[in-house]
Amino acid sequence: MVFAAATSLSAQDIGPEESTSGEGENPSESTPIGQPIAPTNPDDGSVRLGLGGSAPTFNLGRRFGLSTSLTGGYDDNVNLTPTGSPSWFANPNAVFTYQFGNPRLAMDLIAGAGITYYFDHPGGRDYDPNLYLRLSLVYKASERLTFDVSVFAAYQAQPDVTSALSANRRLGNFFRSEDNISAHYRWTPRFSTVTIYTFSALEYQNSIASSGDRLENHLGEQVRYLLFPTTTATAGYGINITDYQTTGRNLITQTLTAGLDQTFGPHLTGIFQGGLQLRSGGQTSPYIDAGLHYSFKSANVIWTNRYSIEESGTGASSGRETFRTNLALNYRVTARISANLAVSYQNGTGAQAAEIGFNGRVAGGAENLFDVSAEVRYAITHSLAVNAGYRHTDSDQGSTSAIASQGLGYTRNRYFAGLTYRF
Repeated sequence: MVFAAATSLSAQDIGPEESTSGEGENPSESTPIGQPIAPTNPDDGSVRLGLGGSAPTFNLGRRFGLSTSLTGGYDDNVNLTPTGSPSWFANPNAVFTYQFGNPRLAMDLIAGAGITYYFDHPGGRDYDPNLYLRLSLVYKASERLTFDVSVFAAYQAQPDVTSALSANRRLGNFFRSEDNISAHYRWTPRFSTVTIYTFSALEYQNSIASSGDRLENHLGEQVRYLLFPTTTATAGYGINITDYQTTGRNLITQTLTAGLDQTFGPHLTGIFQGGLQLRSGGQTSPYIDAGLHYSFKSANVIWTNRYSIEESGTGASSGRETFRTNLALNYRVTARISANLAVSYQNGTGAQAAEIGFNGRVAGGAENLFDVSAEVRYAITHSLAVNAGYRHTDSDQGSTSAIASQGLGYTRNRYFAGLTYRF
């Protein structure tokens, strides 16, 4: 959502390509992006939900895409345990994309399917499934009114360290979904409003982890005022109702924010929102949401940061106060060689109740999680490319927190290489 907001920073930008004020600048129009940020991890194809997604493009026509890949490598801790669980692995994967854009309707669809097979079957694990679908749609109902719809659903086993809609540890296969619809209405040349509804779901196949199964409904309203040609002031209110399926608890979190959206130049945009969160049971916390987006012919950078109350995973009245930062960089070195880097870090303070997916089930403890991956890709032909990379994950290893003192931290290293063919 940070990235989606950063792509349209004028108060009256009601679509990715429309600036009715005549003064705002839209990076998606003025900047050809040679290599957009990949929404998936290069080692297994799983989605990085915390990086958001790009807005669809109007007047694009109709485009289809299909690619297949085969990646193999070595994982020294498949099950993310303190003692390690190594195995060689192979990951066949297929991705289908569809894009459509006319003057009023723009749509992006990406769907992927694959498995990661482990030859040494650590802990009895044979393979990890990875199925996902992401749809983004923008419709200009009138000159003043625009609707945005985004749908995401995935079935996977790997935890997603970039998003709150996932545990930090392996809890078996799980399903998650995040669906959003928003209405943007321009009341005057400077003033507009955005009404947002989001539905989220998380469900684990493992009964031990079912305490984290939940449904979330979020309703929000944001007002936007164009202060200067490149600066927009924002204020918003949101209410989130979480229904835990196992414990039957319903928790309410309210968020008040104020901030600025800023265009620094033709290639750099940013947003900042600060405010207060109020949660059932009397918990309060500061709320900060900030992001930068840089795009140029040979480089693309997304940096998101958030400090907020996240769900406890058990239905405890006290949620986790968590800071998250995600950085993704793609750089085209030459016409054939490209490189990407992804870094994620989170620091969370545990809720009153112990939870299996966070902090090794230590009640009230803290956890630091660091994840970094790097990849280099070489295009042999227009359709065929080879890649190689490395990924490292560290959960509180070597720290003095509760999780480390009880020997519950873990590290993981993955070395991988593969082939990709685009039809």
